[in-house]
Amino acid sequence: MINFHSAMSNKDRILATVRLSGPSLPVRIAKALGISPLFASAFLSELRTEGKLKISNMRVGSSPIY
Repeated sequence: MINFHSAMSNKDRILATVRLSGPSLPVRIAKALGISPLFASAFLSELRTEGKLKISNMRVGSSPIY
């Protein structure tokens, strides 16, 4: 189970990864952080809801680009 502090650090790590690499797919972010793509997508969705990330209209397959 993921605790609150590790979830916050994952969000911070995701934001840092996106800042360094630019627009990214959830799978690439998951690979960079060593977490499940499902969790990466969930964190990205939360960051989007919080207004910290934007989603592009472009998609690769069914995955949005953040």
